[in-house]
Amino acid sequence: MAVRIGYDARPATMHWTGMRTYMLNLVSELAKQYNDYEAILYYHPGRGANLTPLASNVKWMPLNAPSGWWWTIFQVASAVRQNRVELFHAEYIIPPLCTCPTAVTMHDAISAMFIEPSSVKARIVTNALSFISLHRSKVVLVPSLSAKRDVIRLFKVNPKKVFVTPYGVSAQFKPMEKTTAKWRLHQLLGISGRFILTVNFFRPRKNAHVLTLAFRTLIQRGVPIDWLVLAGASTEQMKQSLLNVAGEAADRLIFTGYVSDEVLVLLYNAADVFAFPSRYEGFGLPVLEAMACGTPVVAGNAPAVNEFASKVALLVDPNDYKALADAIERVLTDNELSQRLVMDGFNVASSYTWDKTAKLTMQAYRAALKAG
Repeated sequence: MAVRIGYDARPATMHWTGMRTYMLNLVSELAKQYNDYEAILYYHPGRGANLTPLASNVKWMPLNAPSGWWWTIFQVASAVRQNRVELFHAEYIIPPLCTCPTAVTMHDAISAMFIEPSSVKARIVTNALSFISLHRSKVVLVPSLSAKRDVIRLFKVNPKKVFVTPYGVSAQFKPMEKTTAKWRLHQLLGISGRFILTVNFFRPRKNAHVLTLAFRTLIQRGVPIDWLVLAGASTEQMKQSLLNVAGEAADRLIFTGYVSDEVLVLLYNAADVFAFPSRYEGFGLPVLEAMACGTPVVAGNAPAVNEFASKVALLVDPNDYKALADAIERVLTDNELSQRLVMDGFNVASSYTWDKTAKLTMQAYRAALKAG
């Protein structure tokens, strides 16, 4: 008899990068591996939903609601009861009226760490709902030991119900011949020459300003680099702020806006170095994706990134632009170092698969269903 799992799949229908990547890859892999698995993906149809075709044992189900909060509190809980869902899985916040056992994924504990700007009201509401979700759920899924420690410490969660389920790297993120990647990227986006790449830079903790200062320093030193390419959605205010920081190097910043996974693969492959000076991550998937594409990485020494990248990337203080510039310069000018990072990084990235994520997640599901 099939086990019916319901999901808050709204992130999977939007350009929410990491959350979308997680949900789609997890459900796809579970559907592939387990014949007794049945998934219902609940989503809000009126918000530009982009539905990805999935396996026959996965069903998209639209739920209309006047607001996001109404959808979360009332609409999905009602649908879960009607559809006889046995376990409901959501990211961060579980519908408080959901009557079946629940599983919640906490990608990080940022809301409780005061490292991102937020109104007092939003912070109180988010943390309260997260606290309730974590304590009422039968199992809590986190992507790293670092995230596990943070969730347990900040939300006072029972460690026995916290499962570490690291993310995987999608098969499309793989090496291609660099000159080919650069040629194809030039055809698509007009980018040519040597460049530093960063992604998902719009949040303050990602330290795009520090990276821009480091890039400006490299230009002043005469290091052979042409562009800093910043991929991902952003605001005009953020762009202007980074252009101001760049000073005389402002005309060397390229903002791509949101890009598809296919273009992202090209960007990773064509880049001469991937830079990711984030102050905090629950996991750090872009670092692994860059490594899987055979690109050397310089990153901030956030604890979660340290778990897998300490020996295969150059890790620095994410707030020190001079240290960041020094590390990037080493990669750009020391071919032996660059090639070692490429080979070692690729080997590490190859060990992270969504197949493993799905297996670990199913173990957590079974524990949740057993706990009832």
